[in-house]
Amino acid sequence: MIIPAEAFDEILSELESRPIPINRYRKLAGDGRSQAFGVVGRRNLAPDYSRLCWTRSKLYKHLLDFADKYVDISYNAITVNQNYKSIAHKDKHNIGNSLLVSFGDFTGGDLKIHETDLSGNHDIRHKPMIADFSKMLHSTEDWSGNRCSLVFYQYYLPNKPVNLPKPSVRYEDGIYKFYRGDEYIDAKIGLPHNLKGRKKSNV
Repeated sequence: MIIPAEAFDEILSELESRPIPINRYRKLAGDGRSQAFGVVGRRNLAPDYSRLCWTRSKLYKHLLDFADKYVDISYNAITVNQNYKSIAHKDKHNIGNSLLVSFGDFTGGDLKIHETDLSGNHDIRHKPMIADFSKMLHSTEDWSGNRCSLVFYQYYLPNKPVNLPKPSVRYEDGIYKFYRGDEYIDAKIGLPHNLKGRKKSNV
């Protein structure tokens, strides 16, 4: 399958007008701007939705709309890479197949798989590749220009099952709003928490 270039226009426009932050926790996988939308781990808490779902709700809406049209695997998380140079690594906390596709105005930047029958360079610009990237070393070849990519995958953490209400983004009152099931979430409201609303003890 080849995805038409215009299918990425809204995502690319949003990234260009407001780049995603640099992820300083992915140094073992690469360097640059890389952030996760959808389900993420939360240290000692159960997995839940990334704060980017409501702080970048317009971008998340574009990602969900894109997935409705072009993603035919089961997923609950999306990693967005913006000029992120990945070194050889295996994806952590993924289970099963992921879908990986790149887009933007660039040359080079092939996906390189270092092992298995898929070893070699793969042109994934507008050409999604489906594979279990948790089981194979992969990296990004050098490129010039503006290279972005999307990874749709199933987030998994042993002993912490993901059982969350379905996410959605609705355009209401002139803004994009993130909903966790029927519950509206924003920076002020935050995610449900078992200690929310409890008074702090002075002891």
